[in-house]
Amino acid sequence: MPVVLLLEWDNPKDEARNEKRRKFEEVITSYRKTLVEEKGIKLKFSGWADGTGHIVTWWEFETMEDFAKMWNDEKWQQMIARWTYLVDNASVRLLRPAITVPKELFL
Repeated sequence: MPVVLLLEWDNPKDEARNEKRRKFEEVITSYRKTLVEEKGIKLKFSGWADGTGHIVTWWEFETMEDFAKMWNDEKWQQMIARWTYLVDNASVRLLRPAITVPKELFL
């Protein structure tokens, strides 16, 4: 089953802090690409913005196993934890395809 990791945040308005974020995101992006290549992770990645500094990234993993290869990497976890200090209003969601609930399960 495919899964999506949805990261959403606001870029800081303070330019010094925003510059730190930009530099660190270069490091994270490079590490993500290395993980995908070295661990054979099947991932479609895209980033979206609305022009206000609000960013949404969509990480679509082909399988839960592909997601686990990245999620279980301790260095990646440390980098994401550090990144949350460089942005505002960080949100992390893990999504799966919607399912239909059969009528007989409703009371």
